[in-house]
Amino acid sequence: MLLNSVILVLREVLEAAVLVSVLLALAHTVRLRNHWLWYALPLSVVCVFAYSYSLGALTEALDGAGQEVTNASLQGMVFLLILPILFLCTTFPHYGQRRLLAALMTLAVTFAIVRECAEIQIYVQAFAAAGDQAQAVWAGSALGAGIGLSAGVLVYAALRALAPVASRRACLVALGLIGAGMVMQATMLLEQVDWLPYQTPMWDSSRFISEQSFLGELLYAVLGYEATPGALQVALYGGSLLLALGAVAAGWKWRMSREAIA
Repeated sequence: MLLNSVILVLREVLEAAVLVSVLLALAHTVRLRNHWLWYALPLSVVCVFAYSYSLGALTEALDGAGQEVTNASLQGMVFLLILPILFLCTTFPHYGQRRLLAALMTLAVTFAIVRECAEIQIYVQAFAAAGDQAQAVWAGSALGAGIGLSAGVLVYAALRALAPVASRRACLVALGLIGAGMVMQATMLLEQVDWLPYQTPMWDSSRFISEQSFLGELLYAVLGYEATPGALQVALYGGSLLLALGAVAAGWKWRMSREAIA
């Protein structure tokens, strides 16, 4: 139970921690102050409590698919927020655009934290209620959260250590991959509740990286790794990457045209 707690909480915390780290490093490259994060944290706390309070109703909604659909929607919203963030950060936003960028980052972090914290809360409440497992669950959860937050700090430090141009490019690539991974996770959730049709796997990479392995769990958390993806999952993942690339290309083109006029 201790190891299960570590892996589950690490997976959930790592996804949010890496997203926050990439956004912080990206904000630095465009000289955006970090006040948006201090708005996101208390807003996330309020939303997590609201999510927990309505969990019973969500679970029963949509013929029992309410929780999965809600979580998939949160991940989809994060991806949709990532697209304009990519666009704005490519253009080196001016003052008015920076305010919009700060608002987008605040919402993206809030949705991501709510989704991940809700999963952790459900797990902890379910297993910690059993007296013989409570200590292992709490210890494992604390250890997993600590590792996940430490990994986020390391990612941030690594991105900040790069030269400014290289750091911005690395952040844009990482943000696009994170967004596509969230789309993949949302797709899998909707398939679980039959909102999307089951697809025959196109390949099976579990012999190289099992989804149940430690590495597989980490890749799932950050990149939405799936060992046996169907055609729909592959198409949506690829389409998400193309949308992210399109947002960056559109931002670069708009920046070039603005500089040409100036």
